[in-house]
Amino acid sequence: MDTVVQDIRYAIRRIRKSPGFAALTIGIMGLGIGANTAIFSIVDTVLFKPPPYKDVDQVVNIYTAGDDGFAATSSYPDILEFAKATDLFEQVTAHETTFLSLVQAGGAEAVVGEYVSANYFSTLGLEATRGRVLGAVDDPADAPAVAVVGYQTWRRRYGSDPSIIGETVRLNGKPVTIVGVGPQGYNGSMTGFVVDFWMPITSTGPLLEQRIRRHLESRASRGTFVKARLQPNVSVAQAQAGLDVIAQRLASAYPETNADRSILVMAASDVRLLPFVDKFLYPVGAFLMVVVGLVLLIASSNLANLLLAKAATRQKEVAIRLALGASRRQLVTQLLSESVILSALGGVVGIALAYWLARLILAFKPPVPVPIAIDLTIDGRVLAFALTLSLVTGVLFGLVPALKASKPNLVPTLKDEGGSIVIGKRRLSFRNLLVVGQVAVSLVLLIGAGLFVKSMRNASRIDPGFITDNAAMTTLSLDMAGYSEAQSREFYRELVERVASSPGVSSVALADRIPLGAAIQFEDVVVDGFELPPDADALQIDMASVSPGYFATLGVPLLRGRDFGDEDGKSAPRVAIVSETMANRFWGGDAIGHTLRIEGAEDVSVTVVGVARDTKVRTLGEAPRPYLYLPFAQEYSPFMTVVARTGADPGSLLEVFRREIRAIDANVPILETKTMQQHLGLMLFAPRMGAALLSAFGILAMILASLGLYGIIAFDVSNRTRELGIRVALGAKYGDIIRMVMREGMALVGTGIAIGLVLAAALTIPVSGALYGIGSLA
Repeated sequence: MDTVVQDIRYAIRRIRKSPGFAALTIGIMGLGIGANTAIFSIVDTVLFKPPPYKDVDQVVNIYTAGDDGFAATSSYPDILEFAKATDLFEQVTAHETTFLSLVQAGGAEAVVGEYVSANYFSTLGLEATRGRVLGAVDDPADAPAVAVVGYQTWRRRYGSDPSIIGETVRLNGKPVTIVGVGPQGYNGSMTGFVVDFWMPITSTGPLLEQRIRRHLESRASRGTFVKARLQPNVSVAQAQAGLDVIAQRLASAYPETNADRSILVMAASDVRLLPFVDKFLYPVGAFLMVVVGLVLLIASSNLANLLLAKAATRQKEVAIRLALGASRRQLVTQLLSESVILSALGGVVGIALAYWLARLILAFKPPVPVPIAIDLTIDGRVLAFALTLSLVTGVLFGLVPALKASKPNLVPTLKDEGGSIVIGKRRLSFRNLLVVGQVAVSLVLLIGAGLFVKSMRNASRIDPGFITDNAAMTTLSLDMAGYSEAQSREFYRELVERVASSPGVSSVALADRIPLGAAIQFEDVVVDGFELPPDADALQIDMASVSPGYFATLGVPLLRGRDFGDEDGKSAPRVAIVSETMANRFWGGDAIGHTLRIEGAEDVSVTVVGVARDTKVRTLGEAPRPYLYLPFAQEYSPFMTVVARTGADPGSLLEVFRREIRAIDANVPILETKTMQQHLGLMLFAPRMGAALLSAFGILAMILASLGLYGIIAFDVSNRTRELGIRVALGAKYGDIIRMVMREGMALVGTGIAIGLVLAAALTIPVSGALYGIGSLA
């Protein structure tokens, strides 16, 4: 131990004697370790940090899957059946995320709420920061309307005021009593999304509208998430076996709703957002860690190069130590101490940089109307990662320089017969290899950045099939303001008239879904005369409920037939408009007059009266898919988007929307207001984010590689002073000397470029599927 302490003290003295060298080394390692720590802190929080539940290994998520095996939400009556399995579960709890209208003095504001079972917090083992959480007293349907406010909301909106307990707030236009403040550090069921209020799902008092009651009573209405706490001696596999039996029993008892339905159990710690979303998140996280790992590789190569250069200046010192009896192991240990200390100091700088870099990255939030918050506290896991990375890097990339420095050519070195003749090209071959590797890796990153930039440009040029210029939209959900269907229809009618009469507005329309949005909305459809696949009872067709004038407003031409009109009222025969692809697939293009059946709570038959041009529906890169339009007058939804078109700046429409909505009812919350170009931002977010990150890391890698190239050339020139002087004395011109040095440096660069091109071609293949309009070798 005394020897280790002595080596550390000596290493610190050596570092203090060369402050410039130390600052450069620590700065380079700080950049590399900081970038890795920043990405790790994000990836760890999103993908790996366990949720803050008590005894998290005993908490599971339960999903209902169809015959496609897709893990989805469950119906509330089925959840009640799960809860009866007391041999498997201590508790079973349900939860649904929704928007709520918080009415205040200045008007209404949309906030995020979660309807949960009364045992939600006890199932997860979470306690209130102040007051109490929901409990059995809140479960009866006639219980007073209460809520638990989220910890972040309590701090941000109410200034951590303890008197909030017992206060009444107005949610969805009704009075609700705050009984507690949620757990600190817990924002809701899905990582990254912040819940403002939790309310009982079965006892929301006056908030429990008839529509919600029907949803809770319908076994066919699946939109509820489920969590459960296992009995102490029950494993996930045993719970799965038990629920398999329950699924078979439900399928026999309720064949219309539960046939071909299975139940899936997953450990809560294995699910971050949703199972089908997580399978995309893990490759993205791995990709980001590989990218920043390459940056660290370049930084570490520079560390090795700098240590090799430093070691070359200590040849005589090392030779004297060996001549006086020091063992090579002692010298290697001493030299390694210096590299590890430098790397550790770089790690300290990296942690400070990581805090800033992570927040800079998260500033690029996806354009969704839901608050996103990721806790980037530098906790023990992040510190352990940064410390381990620093130590491992210091040892691995300090070992070769230490081994080479501890084995000098003893006699010539002691006689001071040196210069470059002693070191020679053999001595520099490892350093040359490091520079070649740096250039190759940085080129791979820059090519990757170029591909994402090109992908983003290609994506922005894809025709979505509807107008993206000179249009804007605002989204409302009038049930949040307590509106009935009749009141909602009247509100939307008046709002459309007011917006249409505003200066510069050419057309206005309604739709409950705009293509290329975050939501996926479809109906189970049966087409007369079309043979279904053997394992399907119906086709799932994307759909939207729209008002007359929708196609003209969005610039989607009708190819055949007519638009919806006033004649397509609620009591009129049911009609529909289909997309061109749907018409071609099911009726050979001649769809007018044909009928199809929409299955749901009530099966209805609709007649096709028009065919519209195809639009992109879910993603920009998708092939044309069938799309079904139903008239808003016949397919009511309280959740609607108002779209307006203008010949002027579409941003001017945003204030028009706000002004007219307030004029009708200031207590109606606006969920989202944006231009159509901003709407497309969700589809372009991934390529933009990829281009920005890879460009930043690619430039950083190129800077580090340039530093490495400069270092090796500068060191080579300084060690060849005698040789270069002799060349000049023998008649060489300065231009010849410069060309010779440049030629040797460019030879390293050229070799690195060649290797980088090969690596880039190989690495492009697995990521080409995520790029727009780019082949595997583009």
